[in-house]
Amino acid sequence: MNKTTEQRADNQQPEFVTDLIEKGTTTLSAPTREALAEMVGNLPAECKYMVGAVGRTQDGSTYTLQVDIIKN
Repeated sequence: MNKTTEQRADNQQPEFVTDLIEKGTTTLSAPTREALAEMVGNLPAECKYMVGAVGRTQDGSTYTLQVDIIKN
């Protein structure tokens, strides 16, 4: 079982997932694009969402991505 499966099996979601579900929006921050992709991969499969363009801080140390829930 991989890390993501273990987290879901234990009903433990990353904090940003809980924040996204409760508020309907969140901004993810990570040091690399790959880390951002991993965070997006942790979103529940049944969650419909949209994202904006990947941003980067002026000094280049952090990438950001806004994620919004699509409500039907």
